[in-house]
Order: sequence, then structure tokens, then C-alpha cells
Amino acid sequence: MDWKKPIRFTVGGEKWEIPLNVLLLMIGITLGLMAFGAWMGFSFGGGSI
Repeated sequence: MDWKKPIRFTVGGEKWEIPLNVLLLMIGITLGLMAFGAWMGFSFGGGSI
């Protein structure tokens, strides 16, 4: 698989181009932060911390 393959998409009329490996990295970091935030919210809401 070509990890450097450019992915092209349009957001708000602007054309964007980003390598596949960077896009997957950003998605992974975003999902990780979302999971961590959900865990922290659940922990603080449950009173265990």
C-alpha cells in the first residue's frame, strides 16, 4: 500500500491535498483524544476521581 498517496478532498470550496499517512495519523489522534475525554468525563461524573 502506498502510504504517501495524496488524498484530495474539498472543504468549503477549498481544495485540500494531504498524504494518506498524515490523514490516518490525524484520525488516530482525534479518536484517541475523544476516547480519553469520554473516559475522563465518565470518571469525573461517577465520582471515582
